[in-house]
Amino acid sequence: MSQPTALILIADGTEEIEFVTPYDVLTRAGFKVESVGIDLKEYYATCSRNVRIVPDKRTIEISHSAVPSIVIVPGGGPGAKTLTASRDVKQLLDFVKMMGGWTASICAGTTAVVAAGTSGDLGGWKARVTSHPSVKDEIVAKGWEYAGDGERVVVDEKEKVITSRGPGTAMLFSLTIVEVIMGKEKRDEISGPMILADTL
Repeated sequence: MSQPTALILIADGTEEIEFVTPYDVLTRAGFKVESVGIDLKEYYATCSRNVRIVPDKRTIEISHSAVPSIVIVPGGGPGAKTLTASRDVKQLLDFVKMMGGWTASICAGTTAVVAAGTSGDLGGWKARVTSHPSVKDEIVAKGWEYAGDGERVVVDEKEKVITSRGPGTAMLFSLTIVEVIMGKEKRDEISGPMILADTL
């Protein structure tokens, strides 16, 4: 199996835990992980709790020779709004879907996935998803199937979309991505050294 790749988006107002947790966990699992800043005011992103993060890249690069295995869209209200409004993000999500890659989003980040499915160049596709409760009505209004509140992470294998609910589910979200792309054995391998709770 070739090394899987992950591209994580970040904007001013992105939720720190939802960005850093998948970056860390996927790196532990052997992914090549990169981040890209979207419409940043400075060379760094000022996150929702004022943590400053310098992304690996400042622009989205779309290439048929370098399709990420998965694109990850974190939440954080202001950051999610920037990502949802970005034409570049819509084009990226469309491209990755067209090329057979996965998309993952957490918290309000799911609104960016909904925007791509609803109004991107491949407009018309929908998935079974979850999100932070604060944006549930917005997602349901677009006609997307919304999972029950007890489902902390939702995997739509047909549409290749993984979604989760908020900062408190970021670890389970990240481990689920590892399991979906690299298998349960890899998930178990990296879980032990992190001394995880029995229930995430």
